[in-house]
Amino acid sequence: MIKLIIPFYNLAWSVALPFLQRLPRVSLGWRQRTLRDSPAGPFDIWIQAASGGESLLTNMVLENLAAKLGSRKLRVLATSGTKQGIDSLIKGRSLHPPGGNPDITVAYFPFDSPRIMEKAFSRFAPKLAIIVETELWPGFLVSARRSSVPVLLINGRMSEKSFRSYRHFSGFFSKYGPKKVWAVSPLDRERFGQVVGPEKVSLMNNIKFDRIEPKNDFSTDTPIAGLLPESTPFILLGSVRREEEEKVLKAITTTLSARPDLVIGLFPKHIERAYHWLTLLKEANIPAVKRSQATGRSKPGTVIVWDVFGELAGAYALASATFVGGSLVNLGGQNFLEPLVFGLRPIIGPYWKNFAWVGRDIVTCGLVKEVADEIELTSALLAAIDSPSSRQDVMNQVRTFFAPRKGGTEQVCRQILEQLHFPGE
Repeated sequence: MIKLIIPFYNLAWSVALPFLQRLPRVSLGWRQRTLRDSPAGPFDIWIQAASGGESLLTNMVLENLAAKLGSRKLRVLATSGTKQGIDSLIKGRSLHPPGGNPDITVAYFPFDSPRIMEKAFSRFAPKLAIIVETELWPGFLVSARRSSVPVLLINGRMSEKSFRSYRHFSGFFSKYGPKKVWAVSPLDRERFGQVVGPEKVSLMNNIKFDRIEPKNDFSTDTPIAGLLPESTPFILLGSVRREEEEKVLKAITTTLSARPDLVIGLFPKHIERAYHWLTLLKEANIPAVKRSQATGRSKPGTVIVWDVFGELAGAYALASATFVGGSLVNLGGQNFLEPLVFGLRPIIGPYWKNFAWVGRDIVTCGLVKEVADEIELTSALLAAIDSPSSRQDVMNQVRTFFAPRKGGTEQVCRQILEQLHFPGE
């Protein structure tokens, strides 16, 4: 059957490529994606990170490997399908200069046309291929099998949507899928097991937990501090999505009505929504200013609308209470773990399936407050202001909660070294 499917799959890619070249996002790195300009092997490892989040995990793995190599040399090809992913990989590579150990080459992931992938495996000649989190590209997997290159899938997660698609091709994936899948939860293990075969799937700790480390030495002496009146509570509303703006506006209005002495910092998820927010707040008769135009300390009762990048973490360090958006409507949620690093318990809505891998225990133990709607959100924000938690107490609780969940990076690196037949440390 595969001899019939692959030619049609190849033909589909041949038809699609001229159209894909017209798409600005896909045309980035076009010569690398089509192997007209690509690095030459052989490589010890080819590791594929779909986008920015997976690239961060890739950098963590490579950093851990670097500490274990000693005098043993390792050549790594790190690829991604997006500019965000490439930029993150390049930033990680800066820690390992050319000729260093590991010697890391960064490139765009080739298109999955079987014809292109066969050339890729021939040109890159990896000893081991690694997929981070989910992607199961047929051309990649078939070419790896034909080149006798073992494939590992690490930090494996599979959403319900992906599972519904992949399970229809379980016959293919059970034959050509990864040699081993390391899943991050029992549910992910079950889903991967039904797709590639349960005997190939094991559990591991999520690498993302290794990134959660409280910052005892963070500074509150930042430019943001100069925008806030002294001794005035600061509420931060982070990563607010367009679809929940009406609900968040109601929460702002009610909160400021109850506590006009507050200053609120509003961080839209997409910065271009800042101007729209200024219009909404003006219509609601709420004083507001864009962050880029804020000079000096804001008056109590003001909303500062962020229209600059890179200051969210510094704002968490100053906030008395925070809500993390993308969660009041069914959008999957945004990263609510970052405030915990600064000893700040986040408030979130009921929709956070994108972070279900964290586990509901984080709500049960009180590290995260979940609310049903904007009414409960207002009450939770006011309660957090009236009865603030000790940042040090929160940090201690964070360490206790995450300690048994850490170690995924170490697990992955041991597996890689074993596959490469490097002796253990």
